[in-house]
Amino acid sequence: MIFFKKKPKVNIESLGVIDDPRSEEEKKKDYKAEEILAAFAPIEWKEKPEAEWRKYPVFYQDQSSSCVIQAVAKALGIENYLEEGKFIHLSARDGYTRRMNYPDQGMFFLDAMNIGYKFGLTIEQLIPSQGLDEAAMNISSDRSPLTEMIAKIVKGGNHFSFSPDIEQIASIVEPTGKPVVIGVRFGPDEWFGKKIPQILNSQGIWGHGICVTNTTLYQGKKALIIEDSAYYDPTNEAVRIVTEDWFKAGRITWSGYYQFLKNDGLPTRPTYQFVKDLRYGMVSDPDVVKLQECLAYLKFFPSSVEFTGNFFGRTLKAVKDFQEANGITPVSGFVGPITRNKLNELFV
Repeated sequence: MIFFKKKPKVNIESLGVIDDPRSEEEKKKDYKAEEILAAFAPIEWKEKPEAEWRKYPVFYQDQSSSCVIQAVAKALGIENYLEEGKFIHLSARDGYTRRMNYPDQGMFFLDAMNIGYKFGLTIEQLIPSQGLDEAAMNISSDRSPLTEMIAKIVKGGNHFSFSPDIEQIASIVEPTGKPVVIGVRFGPDEWFGKKIPQILNSQGIWGHGICVTNTTLYQGKKALIIEDSAYYDPTNEAVRIVTEDWFKAGRITWSGYYQFLKNDGLPTRPTYQFVKDLRYGMVSDPDVVKLQECLAYLKFFPSSVEFTGNFFGRTLKAVKDFQEANGITPVSGFVGPITRNKLNELFV
């Protein structure tokens, strides 16, 4: 547990979720959980006493706008704990100084998740990040080849986002303990100083990033137990309860998690004839299922997932890689006659 000499002070105007500035074409490349999971397995909701909650070392963003990368750093630390039984406190500053909008304040979620996937985060002892203001969080001069090497060891797997849904989040968190990073919007007097935040206003003003670690029933309502780097009391208690009310009110704005994928290929070559064009955005399409199977056989698409027939970012990447490997000029998000003919040469 990390303790601080001074009591926490949080400037709510500095909480840092910014709008995603990327083009719609860039957003198409995002990996979506619906692409690799045909359905989320429901859980049995039950009330858990606090003694049974999983808790991790406190992260404290102080006067910085680093909440999103703080949540990602917590999530990567938990991922390491699940793999090796040891929680490693990772540096949020290592990731915050890599943000796309540097030196402006705040981050958007996909940027932070991608930093965790592409670079990883080094350990806190090498690039301290806790209890620092915005100016200090923008310093990267202590990054070195050593810190970068260590960061790569704890990189996250591929990251997947999905529409915020309490049942889906619970189905990821509850069976395995995997963390899910979520975004929340809140207004005055709704969040700070409260273990159980309450919706009091018609609209959330500030955006915030937090990490889900547990589920419970609270007063008969489905609820997520989260850890928060802008915590609510001076005893360093970072854990809060976020009920289903926040989902019903549309205040949960984003959700995503890390998952390692295997591209080992399929043991048996699929057979199929492709006769229609396929494109980004198709959902539950039988031809896209076969496309994913064929690309998985060739090791362009992961083999350790469900073939859902949903054509989003991961399938888009696999199609592009297949096209480039076969001398076909990629047309973003499109499997047309040339690509179909090549697939049919291999799989009919």
